[in-house]
Amino acid sequence: LGVGRNGSEWLSKVLSAHGIRLKNNRVDIGVRVETNNIIMDDINTHLYEGKFVFTTSVGTRVRTFCSNPSGHVVVENHEGTMVCNGHAYHDIRLGTTNTNFALLVSHEFEDPFNDPNEYATSIAHLANKLSNGGVIVQKYGDILKGRRSTKKRIDEGFVKPTLKEAVPGDLGLILPYNTMKSLIEMMDALNYVTPGIANDHTLFYGVEAKFYSDRVEVDSNFETSIKNLYVGGDGAGITRGLAQAGANGVKVARSIIEKEEKETI
Repeated sequence: LGVGRNGSEWLSKVLSAHGIRLKNNRVDIGVRVETNNIIMDDINTHLYEGKFVFTTSVGTRVRTFCSNPSGHVVVENHEGTMVCNGHAYHDIRLGTTNTNFALLVSHEFEDPFNDPNEYATSIAHLANKLSNGGVIVQKYGDILKGRRSTKKRIDEGFVKPTLKEAVPGDLGLILPYNTMKSLIEMMDALNYVTPGIANDHTLFYGVEAKFYSDRVEVDSNFETSIKNLYVGGDGAGITRGLAQAGANGVKVARSIIEKEEKETI
């Protein structure tokens, strides 16, 4: 079964009904960062996409994701919940002078709580309420000062927002303490790699969230507890993205072939 992310809810219901165990204890919550291209010039020039991971003093894991040189920050409608995302055009004539990327803090939960996706959705809903149904933008300098951003402060900044409909506000009213602390520590760490990224004019858009499907319990060949029933890909919560899902599919196919060959012998 390779049902894709859109089929994950169906897969969870069907497998649970047949006694197969599933687990979902993780969600990623954070912001979309936007800065001037010149700040990210070395990374944009020498790497296809810079991937950075940092472990904070509170034990959380923060990663960069989906960097878009000369890109645009956009709103993503996730089943009625508005979250942030970003893209860049292949045609550079349609580009901007800004680079955007996600900073995501991984949250893992213990029993008895088992609905991390709902937790992230509730945080995104709060941002939607405080921004009249959209997303919030805040200058990094205002975050460090503990004050909300205003339209005047955003307009006076060196980084001009590419998402014009984002509402200036205060992400400190939305993101949990450990999440915000983790983002600030990550920015300090990134400042050694991309000097200038942690300046007052860098913009945070919130919130950005990555939801994970229930992870199906499988063996090393991705076979479930039901004999000859294999699952793979994003829909089974095993991978996250096209490349991983493709590799997972190849592994499942090889496992099935090897098993058939053994049974034939």
